[in-house]
Amino acid sequence: MLIIITTVLAVIPWRRMAKKITPTFTKKEEVSIGSGQEARVFQMNSYICKNGLCEKVFEPTSEYMYSSLSRCILICMGPQLWPYPIGYTYFSKKIVVLATDKLEYKFQSVPSEAVHLYLAEAFKLFLGELAKLERYSLDTRRMNLTRDLIIKKMYIQMDVEADPDPRIRLDTEESYTIKIETLNNQVTMKLFSASFCGMRHALETLSQLILLDQTTGNLITLSNMVIKDAPSYKYRGLMIDTGRNYIPVPDIMRTIDAMASCKLNTFHWRISDVTSFPLYLPAIPQLFEYGSYDRELVYTKEDVKAVVKRAGIRGIRVLLEVTAPGPVGRAWSWVPEATCPTKNKNFTCNNILCLRLGIHDSVFDILQIIYSEILEMTKISDIFHLSDGVFSLANCFYLIEEREGFLDKALERLKLANKGFLPKLPIVWYTSHLTKDYEARTWDRFGVQLTEWHPNPSEQYLSRFKVVHSTRWDLSCEIKKQRCVKY
Repeated sequence: MLIIITTVLAVIPWRRMAKKITPTFTKKEEVSIGSGQEARVFQMNSYICKNGLCEKVFEPTSEYMYSSLSRCILICMGPQLWPYPIGYTYFSKKIVVLATDKLEYKFQSVPSEAVHLYLAEAFKLFLGELAKLERYSLDTRRMNLTRDLIIKKMYIQMDVEADPDPRIRLDTEESYTIKIETLNNQVTMKLFSASFCGMRHALETLSQLILLDQTTGNLITLSNMVIKDAPSYKYRGLMIDTGRNYIPVPDIMRTIDAMASCKLNTFHWRISDVTSFPLYLPAIPQLFEYGSYDRELVYTKEDVKAVVKRAGIRGIRVLLEVTAPGPVGRAWSWVPEATCPTKNKNFTCNNILCLRLGIHDSVFDILQIIYSEILEMTKISDIFHLSDGVFSLANCFYLIEEREGFLDKALERLKLANKGFLPKLPIVWYTSHLTKDYEARTWDRFGVQLTEWHPNPSEQYLSRFKVVHSTRWDLSCEIKKQRCVKY
């Protein structure tokens, strides 16, 4: 069965059951109110609902007017969620007022201590987002008795039912359910999921359901809601290439945050390429010394681990890709026997940027060290990107059989680096050589990352693989439809 998706990989999930751990404590959360904004007084705008949209009005009308845009959106248009849930949804038409200083929460059940730690961090992020919205300080709220009387207590209950592993994996169940009910002076929000990642998505959705009332500075939401949601694809990724363009770590962190807001779960980090190897690995420092743009444009192991930690709390895996077998450029020029000599200068360039890795033990010794470092830094072992870049007929991979031999040896070293276990899904980039039927029969163990550089790929052929369908934009190429091979 062929699965073509937009930067996603479909894999049938299965759910692991584990004994529940049910804490008996209830916590009140102390938060800093109004950390993002201060109370301001502006002329109030009114809005009417017209054809399912909110329209600003400047004079009184006979139609019902909402005192703020947020109130109009919740009632007229309904909660604006992204991505929109694919399951059952129900939204009431009554607004309730909330405040973070009237919030209590409880982890009703968690399947492991690791999940508990991740969930505590994720909930702290959720509270921080709510606190940034409010425009009233705690002192101002206490002085406003009338306002305080209309604010309802917010009680959030979280139930993670099954998966003891907080990491996103190929078999992670990411579905979730949110039920919000209002009774008397309390708004009860119950969140259910089978995994930490599902619960994190539930908190992300909940943060989109709670809005700022611009005219009062209060938090508001709807009194009763039900949402059942699950992702359509198991792999929902974003790729950046820091081999050609160095991106500072703070910018990468902000990218991770943006991905979490859209419930993406895979940060594909192509950390090296032909023009640069900016990753410093103490075991093989020559790769960075020979291959980096500059000594200051570097990612250390600590940098990578910091990105992995930030991503993990947001339900995102970091899929690190180091380009191999080529072109690898200057980074590998210190290993003469590891590069392939040019065989035919008419096909491609013959400068140092075009160096590709040959089938030599010295090459695979270094690759095994790289694989070990990647596994240790990213903490994921069920999926791995082997890269497998452009193959030139001018170099030593002019025979398809030799390409197979390289990947077979790379898999052997990956297995050794992964303590004797081969990842469930090694991924390689799609190239035209893969269209051979005999290769498809041999390589059905791989996942294939497909870009739109390849028009009308054979559906019968790709049905043998799990497919990651990526967009066409490639910074290694000129503004042309065909793939660029000149460096």
